[in-house]
Amino acid sequence: MLFGLSGVEIAILIVFACLIAGIMSGFPVAYALGGSALISFAIIVVLNQNGLLLTEAGNPIIDPGREWKAFTVYPGSAVSNMFSRIFGGGSVDVLLAVPLFVFMGITLERSHIADDLLTTMARVFGPLPGGLAVSVVLVGALLAASTGIVGATVVTMGLLSLPTMLNKGYSPELATGTICASGTLGQIIPPSIVLVLLGQQVGEYYSEAHPGTVVSVGTLFKAAIIPGIMLVGLYIAYIMWVALTKPDKAPAVHDENAEPDPAITHFGGVKRFLITLFVPIVGIFALWVVLGMIGVTGPQAPRPGAEASDFVADAISPSIMALIVLVAIIFWLRYVLFPNAAMRPLLLGWFGLFLLAVVSIFIVNPSMSPSGATLWYAVPTYLVIRGLIHAAKHLQHNDVIRVAFPPIVLIVAVLGSILGGVTNPTAAAGLGAGGAIMLAAGRQIKPGQASWPILWAAYAIVILLLISNNFDIRLLESMTAENSLAYAAAFILFHLAFAGFLYCLYILWAAHTRRGKPVIFEISQETMKITSMVFVILIGSIMLNLVLKSFGGDHYIQEVLRSFENERSVLLLVLVVIFVMGFMLDFLEIIYIVIPIVGPVIYGGDMDPKWVTILIAVNLQTSFLTPPFGFALFYLRGVAPPSVTTMHIYRGVAPFVLIQVLALAILWFVEPISTFLPNLLPEGG
Repeated sequence: MLFGLSGVEIAILIVFACLIAGIMSGFPVAYALGGSALISFAIIVVLNQNGLLLTEAGNPIIDPGREWKAFTVYPGSAVSNMFSRIFGGGSVDVLLAVPLFVFMGITLERSHIADDLLTTMARVFGPLPGGLAVSVVLVGALLAASTGIVGATVVTMGLLSLPTMLNKGYSPELATGTICASGTLGQIIPPSIVLVLLGQQVGEYYSEAHPGTVVSVGTLFKAAIIPGIMLVGLYIAYIMWVALTKPDKAPAVHDENAEPDPAITHFGGVKRFLITLFVPIVGIFALWVVLGMIGVTGPQAPRPGAEASDFVADAISPSIMALIVLVAIIFWLRYVLFPNAAMRPLLLGWFGLFLLAVVSIFIVNPSMSPSGATLWYAVPTYLVIRGLIHAAKHLQHNDVIRVAFPPIVLIVAVLGSILGGVTNPTAAAGLGAGGAIMLAAGRQIKPGQASWPILWAAYAIVILLLISNNFDIRLLESMTAENSLAYAAAFILFHLAFAGFLYCLYILWAAHTRRGKPVIFEISQETMKITSMVFVILIGSIMLNLVLKSFGGDHYIQEVLRSFENERSVLLLVLVVIFVMGFMLDFLEIIYIVIPIVGPVIYGGDMDPKWVTILIAVNLQTSFLTPPFGFALFYLRGVAPPSVTTMHIYRGVAPFVLIQVLALAILWFVEPISTFLPNLLPEGG
């Protein structure tokens, strides 16, 4: 015993003291983690050899004769051990989503979608008090769901919106706080790298404690959607409160040269127009939720105890319901934005949606053959397509829709395939990366270059997804006629899509950045840098955890946590520790330092793993906002004008950090916010 502490306790203090010293040294955190692991291990070994680190029983904390093999607590060498922990087993498939989502985000960021989004959103919401700040939050949410790269989002919005907000009279605190907070939404709104990395560990710990159960990354994506939307709503509510109580800090912005929009004039002003636009859309989503709660829509599966052929035929399948909701929103947008246009094609489209729901409820069920279901859906689909063509012809003339539509389509494709149970997040990330390349190539088209290969490739991918979801296109020895035709069509569509994809890569290679390098080269280079950083941090943090394991430090901490009678008290303590660590560490280091230690405890009990993980994810998001080491603060400080001081930024993010804490409190007391959607939607991913 030394200073009244056991050898294990002193060793734990040495590890964390070396970690803090490494972080404060100024070295990159990725290398500070590995370095602090090696230095702390050397100190512990020396003290252990001299008999200064003893257990309560008086034995050395590391058995003599194998001090230098402490990294091999598990069979194999230290290197192979780390390699197997990072890339072994199911981790390979999960972690493949990281570079794919990073590639998708950087590609969209390089296509300058954010520039147009901010311009058009500011034009719509600017006339409202606090409208510019609201537009920044909405663009941040949209970029979060399409790019998820915090640094790129904060820098882009800082360069584009911060000067405008300051020139229009916004307070520096509100402007900087809004930009920083909006830029971090990518950490909770899926597809989120945080959820991918958490999902890799959560699935492992929960399945060990509860054999036969699985918590996938796709499940966490579903659980994060409502909390992400709630956080966006809290941000907007705070901004509107500031605008109404202190109008000089967030004034309305009026463009005197702009002509009044016919739709705004038709509905009698901006406020009535926005209410007419958004309230029914929220109502459509609410109706979807209610129908799921009462069993009208949901996974179509055999009734409990019934024969496999006895399917639940009185429910709309999730994919059909998602299609109905999406198309209904498009039709409503067409009506509100162009109220004076012809109504007959739109009414036919609405009637097609009604028939689609009727056919899905009363006629089509999973026991029906794909060709039979296709025939029943033919007439409603034809009417819906007619309505969509009519809506598209009008909506393409609206600046907001024209700019926001491409990333929204990509978001729907990626998240829709996950939420609908069609595929897992890794495959959806591949789809998103390919879609991002096509969007970026479409924006790089020069006069004289054809755009039709990109459009045909997009159509081919959509039809290919529909075929693969409704027909068995595996090449088998015995195939039905309809599956054979579906396979032939899929074969042709695949090669058509692949040819269009190659054409997109050619466009991005021929296009050059300001540095004179091909666009695709810079995208790939930046993806490699970020992905390498993630995995180097992962390796360093695993080294640190192996040091703790070498003398039983992880078991000691877990036993301390298990000594609490209430497992919610343990979770609350973990959340507090993560929040405090967020002032010094990035989310990556926190995930790979804290979760391996506390994971077996907090996921070994009866608490819902989805709820626990979303609480941790929202808590991790605050690590980007908490001074002095919040990364979003550094990103914005680098592009902010000299008139904006560091204290402006610190004061600006303080209310948003409190909003994060409020969101945590709401999630803590209202657990269904994070568990309702995963229970409603089908399993997948």
